Amino acid sequence: MSRADRPTALFCFNDQMAMGAYQAAGHLGLTIPADLSVVGVDNLELIADGLWPGLSTVALPHYEMGRWAVLQLLAELENPRTPRAHESSSCPLVVRDSVAPPRG
Repeated sequence: MSRADRPTALFCFNDQMAMGAYQAAGHLGLTIPADLSVVGVDNLELIADGLWPGLSTVALPHYEMGRWAVLQLLAELENPRTPRAHESSSCPLVVRDSVAPPRG
């Protein structure tokens, strides 16, 4: 991120990595979101609300994901020939203040 052609935005694997991006940006004298937009994944409110500016993040439905996994496991224990399943879940974007249009 210290190069002249650095990115203007980061999409981080999770909120903890986004917090590290905030720290790295600060060490380089970059401000969020004026110099670098950052988005995380998880919506861990302790992190996302605790960062300044607040972290925009994709909220994962942790309870629903766990419930679905347990139901799948129980189905497989009851019938080992249960076909593998895939599930789609809604993961809304929680907009806070870590994103802005790039300069110029």
